[in-house]
Amino acid sequence: MKKIHEALTEILPRIIELSEDIYCHPELGFKEFRSREKVTEALSQAGIPYKDVAYTGLTATLDSGRPGPGIGLIAEFDAVPTLGHPYANKDDYAAHTCGHYAQTGVMLSLFLAIKESGMLEDLCGKVTLLFTPGEEFCDMDYRRSLIADGKLKYPSGKQEMIYEGVFDDIDIMLSCHAMGLDMEKYHAEIGASLNGFIQKRAIFKGKAAHAGANPEGGVNALNAANLAMTAINFQRETFRAEDAIRVHFVMQEGGQTVNTIPSRTQMEMYVRAKTVDAIFETEEKVNRSLKAGAMAIGCDLEIQDTPGYFPLHQDENLTELLKKHIRNYMDDSMIAQGTHGFASGDMGDISMMWPTVEIGTAGFSGTIHGKDFKTADPVQAFEIPARYFADAIEELLSDGGAAAWKIKEAFRPIMSKTDYLEKLDSLNKSTNFIYSKGE
Repeated sequence: MKKIHEALTEILPRIIELSEDIYCHPELGFKEFRSREKVTEALSQAGIPYKDVAYTGLTATLDSGRPGPGIGLIAEFDAVPTLGHPYANKDDYAAHTCGHYAQTGVMLSLFLAIKESGMLEDLCGKVTLLFTPGEEFCDMDYRRSLIADGKLKYPSGKQEMIYEGVFDDIDIMLSCHAMGLDMEKYHAEIGASLNGFIQKRAIFKGKAAHAGANPEGGVNALNAANLAMTAINFQRETFRAEDAIRVHFVMQEGGQTVNTIPSRTQMEMYVRAKTVDAIFETEEKVNRSLKAGAMAIGCDLEIQDTPGYFPLHQDENLTELLKKHIRNYMDDSMIAQGTHGFASGDMGDISMMWPTVEIGTAGFSGTIHGKDFKTADPVQAFEIPARYFADAIEELLSDGGAAAWKIKEAFRPIMSKTDYLEKLDSLNKSTNFIYSKGE
């Protein structure tokens, strides 16, 4: 493996610089045009063809020319709105406070080093680089406009790429992400699970009236929303600790003017949990709470449901293979294993159908999704992950892909692609509660 590591030593400084440039020029999901251009420039300079997918995503493949498994290297393009970050986009507050820019550095440098070193000449199968857009589930009105215009079918990059068949000829999925653990104590996190979620928007519809002269003539949609939030909060004592439930919301619209009884308010929320059953059980409690708020005040209510992400389940056999190589770069005491994160990501959807790992990486300071998030240690954030992924790929594609085929044969998908897409479509719905009809 000396050649691949020599190539990484040469390539990493340039690609880290490219990644930090993306950090300084953040873009929200399905707006990552500049970020994609930076990556495609690097691919073109290396003579590697690529294909645009999922509106602002891309793929590129290196093929050994010999039959064997397909390995996917997954990185995410988008940023997340973060007020106060020094590089936040002035228009939509986009900032790279979730570490996606570092995924670019790891996977792009690794992919270019595979090409430069000729690594696949001695191996089998192929390696595909996959840049997925729109992982952060935000800016939803913009995404809905893309769907309405026929530019997308789904609001998540990986959901869209699954639909487009981008992953169909890939057997093993490799990814990494900045971890939420103590990065002084741990330098890698393996085998972690994540919550799944459903996104909900509740629109309360009341009646406007003069707030000073005639408040009794109105039906206050803000009061209905406040009662609904209180009802949801009273449900929290029923949430089982083992289900890792989170219900959190923001008021997108609290009224139109102070001097008028609000005739319409909007809440947006996530219902998160560790299992699909717990998500749906909690969602029913939330729906009852929303209806209770509307009924108490006499408002009509529209509940818009958008399927979020499935819980992440990392493949145990693939995790063990990666752990073996990670241990060459750090002591066992610095590897966290089997943790659960209350956040969510669309790697969970991938893990429903393919053997998947998403290694948690260190090398950052500040708070994830906070205004102080940045690279603290480029070796930990970029170099070490690229090196242990290179070692893992060599094992997966050696001996006719024996290790990869063994992992794939042992893997039991939770659902088929057809079932997955049908489930997504069934969860995308609107429900109306008309107060006057009591239904």
